[in-house]
Amino acid sequence: MAIDSKQSQGFFNATGVSMDSLALVIASLIVVAYMLWSAWVTLSYYEQWAAKKNNISLYDVIWSAVRSVTLLSIILYIVS
Repeated sequence: MAIDSKQSQGFFNATGVSMDSLALVIASLIVVAYMLWSAWVTLSYYEQWAAKKNNISLYDVIWSAVRSVTLLSIILYIVS
């Protein structure tokens, strides 16, 4: 559904924020949340591997990091 200039101006008048700025903030929050989550998961794998717990191998740690970077690239492509 396309937004025309009248609707966009009405949104700006009601909130004081443009729709583009709000969309950028929401997209940024999603990207930051994903980055924090993926860093936490990768760090957890690394700590388990370093402590030799749960049969985690170095390949599991590397796979987690590669998967995180790949998904982050896709998310950033979609957001931009």
